[in-house]
Amino acid sequence: MVKKQVHLPILAFTLLSLGSLILHLRVHPPVLEGKLRLFFLVPAVFAGAATFVLPFMFNSKKLCPYAYLINLAAVITGTVTMAYFSVTHWEGPVTIMAIVFNSTLPDIVILLAKLPLAHSILVYWRAKPRRA
Repeated sequence: MVKKQVHLPILAFTLLSLGSLILHLRVHPPVLEGKLRLFFLVPAVFAGAATFVLPFMFNSKKLCPYAYLINLAAVITGTVTMAYFSVTHWEGPVTIMAIVFNSTLPDIVILLAKLPLAHSILVYWRAKPRRA
């Protein structure tokens, strides 16, 4: 059962993760023409864990710090790999419009939005007084 005071940040985190998972599966399917592509399977697994496991961890005071660290590691890894992918597959001149519309910058911004949500959930659990 989701605690009433923290249910909206957890719901937002879950929906953001689900949207990211669906977007990633649409753009880079891990199975294409019957062949398993491990390079795209790993991020799909992380996005699936962020969608289906981390929300439950965020709902527990004891597991929340671990969920926060897992989320932080996944966001850093996703940001670096998406930026690397964008730079290595760059075509054409480098302009502001190209960076905004032809790179993975929008995807990175969506991923980075998970950090303040996770932080607000962690702050909620840390601010709760402990019972004797």
